[in-house]
Amino acid sequence: MNMKCCSIISVILLLTFFSCVSNPSYLNKTAIDKKNTKIAVLPFRDYNNTQGNNNNSGELVRSIFESRLILKGIKVIEIEKTASNIDYAVLNKHEYPANWIIETGKAIGADYVIFGSIHDYRTYENLTSFLYIFSWMESTSTVGITARMISCQTGEMVWSGSFTRSSYTFNDAANETVRALLRTIKYKTGDVVE
Repeated sequence: MNMKCCSIISVILLLTFFSCVSNPSYLNKTAIDKKNTKIAVLPFRDYNNTQGNNNNSGELVRSIFESRLILKGIKVIEIEKTASNIDYAVLNKHEYPANWIIETGKAIGADYVIFGSIHDYRTYENLTSFLYIFSWMESTSTVGITARMISCQTGEMVWSGSFTRSSYTFNDAANETVRALLRTIKYKTGDVVE
């Protein structure tokens, strides 16, 4: 009887643990050629930045996407260094119509463009206690990102994903979120996905 009870408790604990682990939601319409692809990452729009506190979350996420793509062996085009004929007024609005992506992609030599939004960028403070005697404030930062990749040939979306992750700092949470999103991109056969 005691062994049976321990088995049931073990199963309940495992189910509880695995139910707390979330996965990104994503859509792949086509596989990309990792070796011969050039991707430009545009600024991300922060929907939480409505009071004008300028928290630079859009640039943080863009920078992490660029560095993670480079680590995966994908050629990244830095839009600031490529062409002076980019319409920066469009970049400031964070609205990228398909014809603008096609024209800009051709101008800067990109095959795909990644952009998106930050839908969660918060810090939570919780009171944590140990044995009801010792207690302290614990901070948790959360970053939620929705991203999409558009073909510069057709203007169509080839990949999109959304994910939210919590960690100790904004940088850690953003890094973990971007890493999880990039794992969902489908590559052509022969390309190794890290």
